Amino acid sequence: MSEARYDIYFRGDLLDGFYADFVKADMAQLFKTDPARLEAFFAGTPQPVKLKVDKPTAAKYKAALEKIGAKPIIVPMGKAPPAVANPTPQPEANTTDQDTKVAPASAGASDWTILPPGSDIGEHRDIQPMSVDISGLSLAQMGAALVEQQPRPTPVQVDISGLSLDEPGATLVDHPNRPAPVQVDISALSLDEPGAILVDGEPTPVPPAPDISHLTLE
Repeated sequence: MSEARYDIYFRGDLLDGFYADFVKADMAQLFKTDPARLEAFFAGTPQPVKLKVDKPTAAKYKAALEKIGAKPIIVPMGKAPPAVANPTPQPEANTTDQDTKVAPASAGASDWTILPPGSDIGEHRDIQPMSVDISGLSLAQMGAALVEQQPRPTPVQVDISGLSLDEPGATLVDHPNRPAPVQVDISALSLDEPGAILVDGEPTPVPPAPDISHLTLE
């Protein structure tokens, strides 16, 4: 016996608390496509999402679509989806002072509607609260220091009994007697004319010419 197969359709029906614009954006991200290409899926006519899938795959698609607020239609393979019905209407808001409702947008117009002040315009997601273990936490007494201060070291006691203050302007350091400068006799020195050679030296001899008598040109 062959395994049962199923066809998955979507015609724009939404779960309670979800809005078409948000669902359309999430569906585009889910199927990695442009939101503009999903307009036909929200027009009220069943559109195929996935055909000829087994039961686990159908359940996987159902869970993924319902998580973002889309209500899929799953039928046995080859069976036509239910007759065309109006998609789940968007939440309509009552006016503040009158008992009239905002008219839905016409075909081809924007899906936006005007809600009264204070309305929840966000989509409701099934988010599980995070469980945080706080069993190891406790409350301190009012006014208690939350951060323990490290004990400061005991200041060092310095004996200054042998120190005293001198009079203002007194020289604190006595300079030893400096030796008298050395007297150098420069009476035998004189200045030469500018450009004079100060050091006399023997002239450098000219090196002898090399002997090339034994060389010939070929």
